[in-house]
Formats: sequence, structure tokens, C-alpha cells
Amino acid sequence: MKPKDEKKLDAVIAATCHLAAEEGLLGLTLAKIAKAAGIGTSTLYVYFADKEALFNEVYRRAKRTALEFYSSDLDAGMPLKAQVRNVWNKMLDHRLRRHDQASFMEQFAGSAFMSDESRAFVGRHGDGLVQIVLEGQQQELLKAAPVPFIVALFFGSIRETARLMRSGEIADTKENRETAFRLCWDGIRS
Repeated sequence: MKPKDEKKLDAVIAATCHLAAEEGLLGLTLAKIAKAAGIGTSTLYVYFADKEALFNEVYRRAKRTALEFYSSDLDAGMPLKAQVRNVWNKMLDHRLRRHDQASFMEQFAGSAFMSDESRAFVGRHGDGLVQIVLEGQQQELLKAAPVPFIVALFFGSIRETARLMRSGEIADTKENRETAFRLCWDGIRS
């Protein structure tokens, strides 16, 4: 059997993320994705059995890339607020630089397409922020609220800050980032 062409696979993944960001996840078809990737629909079926398999692979790859980006240069020895600020800024940078991937992941995570394997992948690899929150709660630096609420407030702050910056409503400046982070921090600190 001929090995899969990584360039074609990368093109499929990029096309899937771009189309999801532009048009939404639910209306995507394999034919539309194949056309945007510059390959035939039959070639796409060589790589993926169906849309669910494609979406799950795109999600796991995008999530892995995001997690590698977020976790680079983390220093557990830093004060908690500095750690949280560092992660917040890295997530904002990722969302601004890789908007298509972030948009795809957000839509996919709330969809019926997510497989048990993808859920398990997130469970194995996505707990860095949760650990920071738990540590902050143990030190009584963060609110004693359920962790999902803290995480939702954190991600919501990043998502909306990125939206404001992408739309041009606010500029991506150090001062605006600090203001946005301070508002997020004020919402989660005890």
C-alpha cells in the first residue's frame, strides 16, 4: 500500500480548519473539503473513512499543536499569577495566530462528532490549566468555585479579547492585553 502524502494530509487539515472557521462545521462536506485542499474526493477517502474520522483527526492534531504552544516556556517556579498571565497570553497568541484551528476546535468540542478517543486524548493531555487552577485554589489565591467555571471564565476572556483584536475594535497592544488579563484575573482570584 502506498504511504499517505503528508503534504496532502496537511492541505486537508488546513482546508478543514479554514472552512469550519469561515462557514461552520456542520455544513462541511468531504467534497467541499477535498476541493479546498486541491485533491479529489476519492483521494480524501484514502485518508479518512468519513467526516467523523476526519474531524477527529483534525481536532487531535490541532489540540496537540495548541498544547505544545501553550506549554512551551512554562515555569512552575513562577508565582501563580505570573503563570496564569503567561498561559493567558500564550493562548491569546495562539488564537490570534491560528484562528482557523482555534475556531475548528471550539466548534468540534461542542459537536456530536467528537469520539471517545478524542475525549480521552483531551483528558490525557489537556489538564495543565486545571492543575494551575487547583494549585491556586489550594493556595487560596483563586476562587473556590468549580474548576469548570474558572476555566470557562478564563477561556471566555481569551476568546472575546481575540475577537475584539481581530475585528479591530481594540489594538493588540501590551496595555490592552494587560487590561484584558487584569479583568480576567479579577474574575477568578479569591
